[in-house]
Amino acid sequence: MNKFTVVLAITALIASASAQNFKCPPKDGQYEDPVQCDKFYECTDGQAVMKLCPDGLVFDPTIRKINKCDQPFNVDCGDRTELQPPKGNHICPRRNGFFAHPDPAVCNVFYNCIEGEYTEITCTAGLHFDEYTGTCVWPNTAQRQGCQDKSKELKDGFTCPKEQSVDSTGQTVAHPKYAHPTDCQRFYVCLNGVEPRDLGCQIGEVYNEETQRCDAPENVPGCAYGAPTSCPEPFGVQAYAHPEICDQFFLCTNGTLTLETCENGLAFDGKGHVYNHCNYNWAVDCGHRKYDPTPLSSPGCEYRFGIYPDTDKCSTTYLKCEHGEPYVSPCDDGLVYDDRIHGCNWPDQLLEKCDPTAVVGFVCPDHVPSHSPAARFWPFPRFPVPGDCHRLYTCVEGHPRLITCGEGKIFDKNSLTCEEDIPCVA
Repeated sequence: MNKFTVVLAITALIASASAQNFKCPPKDGQYEDPVQCDKFYECTDGQAVMKLCPDGLVFDPTIRKINKCDQPFNVDCGDRTELQPPKGNHICPRRNGFFAHPDPAVCNVFYNCIEGEYTEITCTAGLHFDEYTGTCVWPNTAQRQGCQDKSKELKDGFTCPKEQSVDSTGQTVAHPKYAHPTDCQRFYVCLNGVEPRDLGCQIGEVYNEETQRCDAPENVPGCAYGAPTSCPEPFGVQAYAHPEICDQFFLCTNGTLTLETCENGLAFDGKGHVYNHCNYNWAVDCGHRKYDPTPLSSPGCEYRFGIYPDTDKCSTTYLKCEHGEPYVSPCDDGLVYDDRIHGCNWPDQLLEKCDPTAVVGFVCPDHVPSHSPAARFWPFPRFPVPGDCHRLYTCVEGHPRLITCGEGKIFDKNSLTCEEDIPCVA
């Protein structure tokens, strides 16, 4: 018989003797040992079987689940102070549980051990691990001895001040902010007052130390004309308005900052994308930003980029200028170009020079029979378009308009409505 077999035999004898000494209550169930917190007895028909919780866990008789073994910080063992011999390793003192870093000077790192396998966890900045609760808490709550204050330092040498920052009411600021000494756009945040982060406002804004927010440059003394020196994001492409000039903007490409100028006729608003992140000048509200309206004209194009009429008469086409070259672009059927909106419009909105009947190709009747389907929609009667099951005519104040049904819809000549899942009968 080898040594291991002997140990197993002795253990079994001890367990058997211990179970024999335990008197089961009348009701079947699991019951705690009176002196050992991780030992319990499984009672069935008055017979007790001794069992142990997994190493590191203890027995909680108040748990109503089948598995009554839990973390020690969740269980009141009372006078049950004994435990089974530990079976841990160099990181896990016991096979299961939450344990502090073996170096007593490292108080913000702990290990979650499950059957001897561990996961290293770092507390949120400024907190220490507390073995009595199994959580990270403030240092004055944990009251651990020997912890070293390893204050972190950013690449530019910034470290969080040791003095706590307070607001106007005297309350401690959890994550205080500090302005960068030379760069108006950048600022620092100290997480929980101890772990520094280097952050930045979006390009076109600067950090306002008084309001603790990013703000317009003119609201921060000394930063009104300061150009940004870095990109807030290290990856991707982002475009930001120039704080002073409407047809310029800052472009960040994978962290590389460049100053860009919109093409003649365009301005930057962060919304349009006619060309290189810029929009038509008439579509941009420059506000206080300056814009140079000087055109670089060519035949048909006032500016190098823009939309212009191709005639001073009613027209179903217009000119779209790109790099100073005009291209003829058509309006949708039934529409005409309206220079007032730089786009196409109903011809009845330009009666001073357009004949809606000629443009649409339909004459609106003076009246419709009261029993006809069109009468249901009076004063905007509807009519089918011959040979076309996707469009209809309607009349507005006696003038025709050509309407297109939505995608996937068919115009029903009987109901005079656009419907889905019906056959096209032209």
